[in-house]
Amino acid sequence: MQMLDTPQRVPVRMHLPNRMDAMSDYGRRASRAQNAPTVLLQGRVHPETRQAFKDAAAASGVSVAYYLDALAQTLLAERGSLPLVEDPRPIKQTELPIAAA
Repeated sequence: MQMLDTPQRVPVRMHLPNRMDAMSDYGRRASRAQNAPTVLLQGRVHPETRQAFKDAAAASGVSVAYYLDALAQTLLAERGSLPLVEDPRPIKQTELPIAAA
């Protein structure tokens, strides 16, 4: 019986540190200390807002996540709390305005 010479399949692992340079800014930006406690925070913003955060983070030499965290920590240190913003939804009036008698 004749054996066919077939190539062996080698698994490609894209998320190894030696392959990260082809995918992202892995290793080129400042980041948190290893094993620093973090939680996931997600939200949708306008494209212009996202670009502004990306630009500011790049200019600072840090990731967007680190930039947002540092910005929040700076505001908390300076003001004691994060600033409040207006609700973008229109206010629904639940009572009829009645003039005082």
